[in-house]
Amino acid sequence: MELKAGNPIIIVGHYGSGKTEFAVNYALHLSEHGKAPVLADMDIVNPYFRARELREHLKLNGIRVISSNCENDPNLDMPSLAASLRSCFEAEEQTSIIDAGGDPSGANVLAGYSKLLSNRDYSMWIVVNANRPQTAMAEDAAAYITSIENASRLKVNGIINNTHMLGETTIQDIRKGDELARSLSKLTGIRLVCTVIEERLKHEAEGMEFAGEPFFIKILMMPEWLKSGEGISDGIQGYI
Repeated sequence: MELKAGNPIIIVGHYGSGKTEFAVNYALHLSEHGKAPVLADMDIVNPYFRARELREHLKLNGIRVISSNCENDPNLDMPSLAASLRSCFEAEEQTSIIDAGGDPSGANVLAGYSKLLSNRDYSMWIVVNANRPQTAMAEDAAAYITSIENASRLKVNGIINNTHMLGETTIQDIRKGDELARSLSKLTGIRLVCTVIEERLKHEAEGMEFAGEPFFIKILMMPEWLKSGEGISDGIQGYI
């Protein structure tokens, strides 16, 4: 899952796919390997579970977070984007990860930047959770990809299996997602990038073969009230 400096990577995915969790963990992964990326929070659709909530933690790891025009006050949530986001699409010396909105409405924001990518390499990876009804079947997930591509005017070129059930995720969930990812890749011709696995399941995953290399993560975006198990069934519906 190497990312060359200057080639932006855009993360999209259905509401509840866990795309922000992946984006944050991938940014930290790149930082650990000397990339020091910029993480652009472009999700102006969902006001919850935003990457900017971890701004200080990410800053300590050499990661700058760009979000709304109210960057100096992370407690304000306004549907606006910082002018500095443009650099994530055009700066050749900068490694950028872009956490985009999780539906066609959110992907519309990307359309405004699509011309900046017309003559350069980029990656747009879709995060898929087989436990979400809207993407549980390969055909439905493929239709979702088409809607994102039409809205963003960009092409999805990678699939990430991030099948989870929050703190209740089991290795069986990962296997379920693996089957979906393989079917989706075969149906669309889009390559499989990785299979996301929570670190607590690492031992159980040893020796298993997954579509795309395993990418082990720590859960960083889950609020304390979900970690404690309070309202977890409702939280699963809104977690991203």
